Order: sequence, then structure tokens, then C-alpha cells
Amino acid sequence: MRMLTLASTAAVLALVGPALAGSETWLVTEESSSGIKGAQGNWTVNIDGDKFSGAAVMQANNGGELTYKFEGAIANGVYTVTMNDRSDGKKRCVWSGHAPAGSSTQKKGLIGYAECEGEKLILRAAILGQ
Repeated sequence: MRMLTLASTAAVLALVGPALAGSETWLVTEESSSGIKGAQGNWTVNIDGDKFSGAAVMQANNGGELTYKFEGAIANGVYTVTMNDRSDGKKRCVWSGHAPAGSSTQKKGLIGYAECEGEKLILRAAILGQ
């Protein structure tokens, strides 16, 4: 009976997990729109329902550290993220990410473009545990 209760609890948490408050780690890569890798590293994401926030610690292509804060929301499968206080000086960066579709080489996680004062970046994110 105890095993059945544990299995039932695990199944319920798996189904409603994204709606609960929690924390996740995302592995993120930023590239320029020309395909040159700009940075890669971790996002620590704090989730509260359909809203989230957190901090990024990335290694830039020049070996330096890139850090910033972010906040966003999820609506209809689209993640909209505003990145603030970027240590590389980029301003007004907004990323719109979604699950990969079509014949994309990326099959899991999220992919999308960020606009930063006219500069376009491609961001790819893998959510650990998925």
C-alpha cells in the first residue's frame, strides 16, 4: 500500500509540477545571429506558476564571465524573458523562446531569438531533468 501511495504522489507531482513554485537549472547558449557562439552557462530559474525569474552565470567566448538577471512569463507555450543588468552592456534584451518545431536539429528544450537594442541573438536552453 505504501508503494502505491508513493507512486501516486509521484505521478501527481509530475503532472502538476510546472504549476507549482520551484527552482530549475537551465543550460543556455547564446549566439549571434551569424552563428558565432557568444556565451554558454547556467540559468538558475525560480518558478511561480506561469511567471519566473532568476540569474544567469555564463562563460563568454572571450573567456570572461557574463552575468545578468532575468524575469519572464509563460503563455501558450511561449517563454518571454527580459534580461537585465547584463555585464556585457547589452540593453533592453527580450527573448521569446519556444519548444523546437519542424526539422530543427534541436529536438528538446527551448529555442528562440532575443532582441537587444537592434542586435539579434539566438538562445537555446536545455532544462535539466527533461
